[in-house]
Amino acid sequence: MARKKREKELQPNIKVRLDRRTVITVRDRSKLEFWKEKYPGLEILEESYDKVEEVKEQPKPKTAKAAAKAKKPASKPASKTASKTKKA
Repeated sequence: MARKKREKELQPNIKVRLDRRTVITVRDRSKLEFWKEKYPGLEILEESYDKVEEVKEQPKPKTAKAAAKAKKPASKPASKTASKTKKA
């Protein structure tokens, strides 16, 4: 029996520069407060939310075998004996 998909909650992504070389991503405001205690001069670079996107099936690229089959003609040309009987 199929189950109903749960809706995912959006989680914030907060990019923070701790010092001139260190940039981290924090997912929670409480964690941001933790880092502020350790690095009082931190600066927030970007704050965004994850977008929940459903995975869409994309058509698979054709394999070499499928491409080779596609190149072959759909019907065979008439044999020589068949063409002689038509002319007569």
